[in-house]
Amino acid sequence: MADGQGVTVTGAGLVLPTGVGLPAADPVFAGRSAVRHLNGTVDLAGAIGAPVSGFVPPAGTEGHDRAVQMAAAAADEAWHGARLDAVRPASDRVAVLVSLSKGGVFALARWAEEGGAALPQIARADPAAAGRLLAGRFGLTGPVVTPVTACASGGHALAWAAGLIRRGTVDAALVGAAEASLHPLVLGGYRRMGVLAEPGDDPAAAVRPFSATRRGFAVGEGAGVLVLESSASAARRGVRPLAHIAGWAAGCHAAGLTDVEVGGETLGRLIRDALARAAVPPEAVDYVHAHGTATRANDLAEARAIHAALGRAAEGVSVSSTKGSHGHLLGAAAAVETVLTVLAIGRSLVPPTVNLTDPDPAIGLDCTPLRARARRLRQAVKIAAGFGGQMVAIVLSAPRGEDA
Repeated sequence: MADGQGVTVTGAGLVLPTGVGLPAADPVFAGRSAVRHLNGTVDLAGAIGAPVSGFVPPAGTEGHDRAVQMAAAAADEAWHGARLDAVRPASDRVAVLVSLSKGGVFALARWAEEGGAALPQIARADPAAAGRLLAGRFGLTGPVVTPVTACASGGHALAWAAGLIRRGTVDAALVGAAEASLHPLVLGGYRRMGVLAEPGDDPAAAVRPFSATRRGFAVGEGAGVLVLESSASAARRGVRPLAHIAGWAAGCHAAGLTDVEVGGETLGRLIRDALARAAVPPEAVDYVHAHGTATRANDLAEARAIHAALGRAAEGVSVSSTKGSHGHLLGAAAAVETVLTVLAIGRSLVPPTVNLTDPDPAIGLDCTPLRARARRLRQAVKIAAGFGGQMVAIVLSAPRGEDA
């Protein structure tokens, strides 16, 4: 049996800089950017980013870190969308794999400012804080697992959860990640590393994945949560899948914290392995949702990996990065972008790469510049990568006719 066979997506939830809920993805598909100056939001001169404006924490999350609250908002939407509030598997048959990657940055900062004495505060700042809250919120007693692999955390959570379901350990899982790190501690570190885009005259045009003039990313905040479920469980509950998790593969190029494997060899192998496990030939791939950080090294290495994995089929595949629209959501990036990929499959619409007015000829791919493109997406690949060389590739398939 191929990896991922029988694993479906039955619910999805989003928190984006453009709002709370799946409709917040509409500006992403419309090619608009939420990146702006952070004056008055973050005490860091010249900082730009993509905050969630006007966010109202869900009931029952008072006192928790902002990232935990965003995870709860996305999970509420995914849970209700999957109709788990009506009919659900037994509580011990549902896992929770929702990561904060860096933990609750604001809660951690408050704990440090208060002298490090308040244990309840630090207990709300670790990477598993969202998972624990969600287990209690929905009355779940199955496994709570927190993959922490930097910007690939949400992708590894999805792969881990799909494995639990495929092996029959659980029937369903809440899967995803959240990030709220628009804090000088985080932004200052990235600035010193030289990976942040300069705002220029228009911050909304600053993040330019796959562009010849790309110079880095802007940090965003938000959350993405999916409900994964076995095909048998979804059928018993009468829920139509939004997509299938057809295959996955994970690996690492551990050369250093920020070093990129310039040839993309490891990532290319992971894409090939994920496709093989999904029994999907390269020529059947319609869309690759790239990691696409808009840094010089990452985008080129990622393009080389796609070429290596797909061969001549890369000429006909649609590629895009949505980070120019919602910013780099760091630990939540893979989760949010997987939700966007599920929406792309449902809409038969490839989200655009905003600000791509001058494609880098070295990339050599159709990166869907500026405007979304109508296309039937039967097979899609989501790529995620994180500092330390941690990578994962996920193959998502459109629902089959018998799922209707």
